[in-house]
Amino acid sequence: MRAAKLAGAANALKSKSGGGGEKAPFSLAFMTDRARVADPALVARVLPKGTAVILRDYDAPNRAALAAQLAQICAARGVMLLVGADPDLARRVGAKGLHMPSWFLKRNEDAANRLSGMIVSAACHCEAELRAAARLNADIALLSPAFPTASHPEADALGPAHLRRLAATSLLPVLALGGVNETNAALLTGPNVAGLAAISAFVD
Repeated sequence: MRAAKLAGAANALKSKSGGGGEKAPFSLAFMTDRARVADPALVARVLPKGTAVILRDYDAPNRAALAAQLAQICAARGVMLLVGADPDLARRVGAKGLHMPSWFLKRNEDAANRLSGMIVSAACHCEAELRAAARLNADIALLSPAFPTASHPEADALGPAHLRRLAATSLLPVLALGGVNETNAALLTGPNVAGLAAISAFVD
């Protein structure tokens, strides 16, 4: 039920996003975070076809095994798996793409250009990072934090108006991330806001 409601909210954003929605490779993404969702496979098994799982958990000791497990589940369900900050692991497990957190993007400015045929997403928090992601040929930007969020309690939220302004000027389609759920997602409706990404909204 949670996944279905979030998918509905994401599709509503996409339908009102203009051309950005058409360019987005997916409109709903589940971000793994073992501190908040201990078993991401449980969420992956209920995601609708055409959505995405983005594997974070960068310091997990079993990350390679988790990536392989998620790749198998996602392939069976028609869901896209993107591996964060590890192009080699992404290739090894047959993932659909790579996710570039902002720290990885800054250190590996040619990463997206080396991943022919793969979807590349980028974590962005400001206009400068959105421009950098576009220069690196990313396919989609995850713009955060839209609202106050438990995963980054120290970060100032962009708020709906500022997020919409940033998205409208972005060269990439944008997914809103950070405190977004099926109830407040509609506040983010605007040009180029092609959907949403979330963590705990899938299980709360």
